[in-house]
Amino acid sequence: MNKIKSFFDKMKNRNIVFVSSLVLCAGVISFVAFGLNEPESNAIKVDEPSETTTTTVTLYKEKSELFVPNSQYGAFQTVSTAATTKASAVKNTQKTTLKNKKAALKTKTTSKTKATAITKNTKPKAKKTVKTTVVKKAKRKITTTVTSAPAKVTKKKKKKKKRITTTTTQTTTVTTKAYTPPKAKSNTYDTRDISKEKYTVKSITTGKKIKSDGFDILCQIVNGEIGSTWNAEAIKAQAVAAYTYLRYCKEKGITAELGVKSGYDSRLEKIVKSVEGLVCTYDGSFIDAVFCASTAGCSADCANVWGGNYPYLKSVDSKYDAAYDPNYGVTKTISKADVKEILQKQGVKLSTKKKNWIKVLSNYNGKYVGDVSIDGQITMTGTKIRSLFGLKSAAFTVKYSNEIFTFITYGYGHGVGMSQWGAQLYASKGGYKFDQILKHYYSGIKISLSQEI
Repeated sequence: MNKIKSFFDKMKNRNIVFVSSLVLCAGVISFVAFGLNEPESNAIKVDEPSETTTTTVTLYKEKSELFVPNSQYGAFQTVSTAATTKASAVKNTQKTTLKNKKAALKTKTTSKTKATAITKNTKPKAKKTVKTTVVKKAKRKITTTVTSAPAKVTKKKKKKKKRITTTTTQTTTVTTKAYTPPKAKSNTYDTRDISKEKYTVKSITTGKKIKSDGFDILCQIVNGEIGSTWNAEAIKAQAVAAYTYLRYCKEKGITAELGVKSGYDSRLEKIVKSVEGLVCTYDGSFIDAVFCASTAGCSADCANVWGGNYPYLKSVDSKYDAAYDPNYGVTKTISKADVKEILQKQGVKLSTKKKNWIKVLSNYNGKYVGDVSIDGQITMTGTKIRSLFGLKSAAFTVKYSNEIFTFITYGYGHGVGMSQWGAQLYASKGGYKFDQILKHYYSGIKISLSQEI
């Protein structure tokens, strides 16, 4: 019984396998039959107009690589090893049919896009046009580059010219106009004995220091500076200015350097006695009462000569200088050889253009020289030129002709403060009293009796 049951079980399993095989074969045959007929019906349904169909065929022939099946379609190439040779042939036919079907369906969905792409790619004229445009743009760029090159070279040349110009630029100084003070009212003043005061003065002529009492030293200074023959008012003005300067230097702790000469006469002694003890002050302090022999038509502003702001040492008019001052318009000539020697000692290697050796660049307070060009190499002050060539004043003009340098000077001395010749001329020509002379040359001062030391 068990054997019979086992037999039927085996037969059952075989039948199942057999039946399954029959069903599978029937399915494959039906699928193949359907596949052979389906592409034709689909082609009829989805085909586009004749132009699209023709394009598809041409594309397949020329661009066959576009229709290589993907891996998903390649799976159909794998079949069971149990299939027969005939079945394999049928299956290959099915594979080809399926591939054609897929290509047809793919052509349907992308026919318009591909047709457009193919049309663009098959227009060689359009491609040439694009290339031509690119070439033209390149030519334009090259032309622009070549044109801009000379402009850079031109800028460099301009920069070089500017540098050369900068080295020859001349400096100028601001000039200040001389002030013409109105004639002040003359006053009377008390005096006091200054003989008990002691002073030390250094002589500008001998360099020796002289010690003496206040009155004696003051008379020696007046005698050494202007003498005893000038107008009495000018002598008084000189005595007050000199005594103020002594008090200023003593207060600052410095030694005054002035012209000193003993052997003064009684006239000078009497005139000095009449103003003994008087001083000039500004805001209650002794002024730095500097003076000079004469000016160049006006006094020089202290700021232009020594620097500093002294409101009482401003440039003021000295109207009698041009007509009566013996130091106004003095000529001095110096040979080319001497000028060359003096300038080369200053470290300047002079050129052959002698007219350029000394050239005035600027002036201040009228004729006073500010800056001087030495052969276009260095700049000196007018005061320095005065010292080098022994000129009377820093107010000068200079010309070169026939191997000679000609200097014309105006005034005598530094030009700051009271002019001694100016005081004499204002007293003798203008009728000024000593206090009017002092207030003319020292702006904004007061004259008063000093306190005892």
